[in-house]
Amino acid sequence: MNTEFLKGFMETAQTKSISKASEALHISHTALSKQLRSLEQQFDVQLFVRSSQGVELTDAGKILYESSRALLDHISALTKSLEPYKIWQRIRIGTVPDIASQYLLASLHKLEKHGHEVELVFRQSTTDVYKLLFNGEVDLLVAERISMHPSIWMGDLYREPLFVVMPKEHPFAAKEAITLSELSSQPLVLYTEGCTIRAKLTDLFTQMNYPMNIKTEVNFKEVILGYVVNGGGLTVLPEPNITQLSTDRLVSVPLSHPDAQRTIAVFSTNRAKGQKLFRLLS
Repeated sequence: MNTEFLKGFMETAQTKSISKASEALHISHTALSKQLRSLEQQFDVQLFVRSSQGVELTDAGKILYESSRALLDHISALTKSLEPYKIWQRIRIGTVPDIASQYLLASLHKLEKHGHEVELVFRQSTTDVYKLLFNGEVDLLVAERISMHPSIWMGDLYREPLFVVMPKEHPFAAKEAITLSELSSQPLVLYTEGCTIRAKLTDLFTQMNYPMNIKTEVNFKEVILGYVVNGGGLTVLPEPNITQLSTDRLVSVPLSHPDAQRTIAVFSTNRAKGQKLFRLLS
């Protein structure tokens, strides 16, 4: 019996909705429906009564629910007792340097305290970091959130608003916020394609039907700020990055848009491993 199917069944019973349960479990509605049908076929019973309002357990479903809860509790206790003997005490985490310095380095002692030997694997681009997970080179990622295949477990750690960075003498420096319309009139210094912040800006400008004037493309934040300091254009960075700015020469102003933010998340092909490490990193 697949315990993941039982977890999907219990989540559906608790939410009384396949849609809500699939969202909570980070799988598709179709995948969860197939799991529920598989359980019904296995036991040759009907587990739910379906209606336009959602789903309700049948009498057979109530029996399976109570039995599943006891079984999963037992499995959870067994898993915990076997924890010290697991072969994945050594963990490889893929990430990019700025996210590592902001979120991971301070958490390494917590991971080590729980018996994990951690190796950080760095790539300069977010796209290359995702390849590490897909190729099986790391156990999990801490990276900017994007849409993933349903088989990849994700947990959101932090949300970071985006800020426009410019020289102190720039006409926009005194503003409380900068709109996309205002930003579209300015030359931009951005990371090369593959950067999720650049992808986010491209989507926002496209949605608003505004032009995006990319004057210079670079690979490193330090180089970007060098261009900005010397009048080469404006750039956009997440909030944690602006704390490192040279305050005597640069200023940052919030980008005014509800979606002007990035989300840092944990990704893993192993749900149990991902959830455990997510709790330690949160």
